[in-house]
Amino acid sequence: MLAARRILRIFSLTLVAFVLPASSLAAAPERDPPLHADPVDARASPLDLRAASLGQRGTELVLRLATTREWEPSDLTSAAGRALCVKLFYGTLRTPRSRICVYDKGEGLSGLTYSRLDPFGAPVENRIISASVYRFDKRSFRAVFEPSSANLNQGRYSWQAESTWSCAPVATCDDLAPDRGPAEAQIRPLAEPRCFGAAARNPRYRCSNRDLRLAVMPTPAEAALTPNARCAIVSMRTPYSCQFGVRAAIANREVALVGDSHAAHWRGALEVVAQARRWRGFSLTRSGCPFSTATPALPKARRASCQDWRRAVREWFTRHPNVQTVFVSQLASAGVAGGRGRNRGEQKIRGYIRAWRLLPSTVRQIIVLRDTPYSTADSPLCVERAMRRRRPAGTDCAIPRSSALRSDAAASATRRDRSPRVHLIDLTRHMCSPRLCFPVVGGVLVHKDATHITPLFAGTLGPFLLQRVARLL
Repeated sequence: MLAARRILRIFSLTLVAFVLPASSLAAAPERDPPLHADPVDARASPLDLRAASLGQRGTELVLRLATTREWEPSDLTSAAGRALCVKLFYGTLRTPRSRICVYDKGEGLSGLTYSRLDPFGAPVENRIISASVYRFDKRSFRAVFEPSSANLNQGRYSWQAESTWSCAPVATCDDLAPDRGPAEAQIRPLAEPRCFGAAARNPRYRCSNRDLRLAVMPTPAEAALTPNARCAIVSMRTPYSCQFGVRAAIANREVALVGDSHAAHWRGALEVVAQARRWRGFSLTRSGCPFSTATPALPKARRASCQDWRRAVREWFTRHPNVQTVFVSQLASAGVAGGRGRNRGEQKIRGYIRAWRLLPSTVRQIIVLRDTPYSTADSPLCVERAMRRRRPAGTDCAIPRSSALRSDAAASATRRDRSPRVHLIDLTRHMCSPRLCFPVVGGVLVHKDATHITPLFAGTLGPFLLQRVARLL
């Protein structure tokens, strides 16, 4: 029997509901931030708070509010003294320095606004927050948004929900939750259960979570239908580009992700990095077309369009000199076309080096992400069989590293290229041991198909990619 469990898609910024088999439910962790219950103490107000929660899930913040009675968005109006808000406190300050409030968007819909406050509590800046809002009934409110939308950086903060209603006496109209004072919270690069996904293979220390021993999230059937991390379209012209990370107004660096579909599946990890470091990212990817000067082993029409895309990518960087950091990755086994007797491996290495050297000097760092291990055609069936038998799929269905990890010419090219702007990041240890590669790591399914990793697992690689990037930059 199937039971619904909502699972977060990282690095881009939307929620996907997965349906988990009963065999995995016992191990699936609760990932929403805990609710703070509140007694009925503002009896005259329909906004009397029954529960409130604000915390991080994945890279995003989740705000949940529940009231005693029903209310409509049109009931909320500052002119009439009716509001449903969350106050934010920074460090040891006793007065709130910002506030998030629910507002009426019209036609029965609600949204979120952000207000920056001066030391006396007066607003000095107001703006609408881009948030996904859900109202399952007229007593509940749920919103998912980026921490940067509320001007929250990495580190600690405190919050307290507050509702006001114009009536008398005030003690029966206004409410706070938690009642005893602000609740402490923290913004991290990624908020997940202990040892979740790639964290289970943290090289710094042994990490084990018994609750994840039999978990498989998402299931192989669900993973096959899951798109990569969210990316907002910027341009449909060649090279097709989309945007991830934070909005331009608050970004302190612009980066790009370039390559074939094996670059695109890294976007979930880069989303974590972009949110943590306040980057605005551009994704320029084309399936089946590595960023190289070597002639791709493709049919004639696709080969020509691939070459056009490569030229357009180089021109794009000329038009975008602010993009100083480029991440590249590609399918390790991508073929090249060439004459008889020519060393194909050498062609691939030289093709990558030449492509990187053709990027303008405004690109100061080229970070090569080593290609991920491959899966096998029967791996999904093995994982599903292990789930039915309540066996640990990660170890039961592991495959030899020698067959899963292919030689990556781009990684070899980084060792050959003498340029100080070219660097290599290899996160294979989070998917493989010296002998085996695992289809499930820390309760998360690694592959969505034979060669691409799931966006959920990519997201769990994000904190480790962040560590490596911090050393380089």
